[in-house]
Amino acid sequence: MSSDHETIFEDPSTTKGKIERLSAHTYLFVIAALTAGPYLLMLSVSLMELGWKPVVPPKVIPEVWGVVNYVDVWLGQTPLLDRGFFGFFLNSLLYASGATLVVLVFDSLAGYAFARLEFTGRDVTFAAVLATIMVSPMILFIPVYLMFNELGLVNTRLGIILPHTISGFGVFLMRQFIKTLPTSLEDAALMDGCSRFGVYWRIVVPMMKPALVTLGIITFITVWNSFLWPLVLARDAALYNLPVALGYFQGQVSTLWAPLMAAAAMTLVPMVVLFVSMQQYYVRGFVLSGVKG
Repeated sequence: MSSDHETIFEDPSTTKGKIERLSAHTYLFVIAALTAGPYLLMLSVSLMELGWKPVVPPKVIPEVWGVVNYVDVWLGQTPLLDRGFFGFFLNSLLYASGATLVVLVFDSLAGYAFARLEFTGRDVTFAAVLATIMVSPMILFIPVYLMFNELGLVNTRLGIILPHTISGFGVFLMRQFIKTLPTSLEDAALMDGCSRFGVYWRIVVPMMKPALVTLGIITFITVWNSFLWPLVLARDAALYNLPVALGYFQGQVSTLWAPLMAAAAMTLVPMVVLFVSMQQYYVRGFVLSGVKG
């Protein structure tokens, strides 16, 4: 057997190597263009002060550039929108932040219990938690709505937040990550008289930052983009979040495409900022969570 290792690509200095590199870059450019194309079109349409209509071939370059659509949407000055977008933005921020905070606290506690504590029925209970991941949220709409109606939670902000606070995936992610952490510091703290909660809060939580950021990003983006739960549980338009509020730009006979694209662009900004700023922890959290089970 030869000791030389075969490489996937040819030497880049050779003709074949240059062709392979050119092909790889071309492929990546095409994929990037197909991915970024809809977003670039959205930004272009949102900057058209004279509006936009679906025509063939589509008009993608504004005749008159401007941010008037953003201003009108934010202040609620479009024909079909009777209120400013700021209120919807605050609702989305409240729902996403509240649900994310609850998920991080309870899922990390549950993950720590499943990873470190020995109790009767632990494996069976964990299997039941994992089974909830396979249940479609659509199945829960009617029973949850009926239960919330009995509890007086329909048409309340708390009622809109609560359905997003149950995450079997979050418990699984926390458990898997905690099982990769060394137990020496926890054992030493327990021997020194520290309580179990003290060990969790002072030792485990600081080491869980990548997993917590990962779960936080996933939960925040999921709740931020939530459409059906706010639509079903909110009767008052003042409780709508941004995805539901986008429906204001579509009338019975026409759609305000330019303001709609401006509103959609503003809806994307917080998610992009959050993901880009926390990307290093997001990737690390997934990598470390899969080291061992």
